[in-house]
Amino acid sequence: MYLASVIGLFVLLLAVAAVIVTWEDRRADRQRARTRDARLAALGEVDPLAPARFQAELRERSS
Repeated sequence: MYLASVIGLFVLLLAVAAVIVTWEDRRADRQRARTRDARLAALGEVDPLAPARFQAELRERSS
């Protein structure tokens, strides 16, 4: 019984750690994308897909 509880707690801890790592990786990816977009905007570069993305976001929000 004791061993099963310890193993269960360990598995739960690993699952929580995996979720946190995944969450932080995605957050870092979004931050890098924002930084990249800001640098390109500062250089005067225009994203050719921006209008399509904007329309898609509007459609998602209205749904």
